[in-house]
Amino acid sequence: MKGGDELNVSIYNYYITPEEYKQAEKNGVDPHNLERRIRLLGWNKEKAINTPLENHTDRRKWAQVAKKNGIGYRTFMSRITLYGYSEEEAETKPLQNRKKIALKNTENNRVFPKKYLLLAEENGISYHTFYSRIKKYKWSFEKAATHPIMSHSEAGKLGKQAVINKYGDWNKVNLRR
Repeated sequence: MKGGDELNVSIYNYYITPEEYKQAEKNGVDPHNLERRIRLLGWNKEKAINTPLENHTDRRKWAQVAKKNGIGYRTFMSRITLYGYSEEEAETKPLQNRKKIALKNTENNRVFPKKYLLLAEENGISYHTFYSRIKKYKWSFEKAATHPIMSHSEAGKLGKQAVINKYGDWNKVNLRR
């Protein structure tokens, strides 16, 4: 093929004959959509002519009632398309209370019993300290929530005693002769 022939072939792919317009019209495809499919979307002519347009339901009336009921358009449409609600159900079913759902999910996914968290809070023990006592030190919930917070000095003394118990007193000078 010559260079100009390739151009002519591609141009004819986008040319729609009057017969093709008529055939598309018989299949329920209007001229605007036929041109859009072939020239803009790059469909082949056979598919563009023979694929009927999707049937869209006019839901404007339902959406207006949903809006009056405090339900947004996107929520209304999602209920129908994603969750299979009828138009009437989608427009009238009240919205869920997100705070209640969040609280319910929090309770269902709670790791530590609520009573011990509240007890720890009453005793001035932070969640982080409570968590560390259970996970790191393997304390019971009760002990983690009630054992008083130690000062740095008290913690140091306990640490020193633990080292002495395990390794002996490093600070004693052995002057045995």
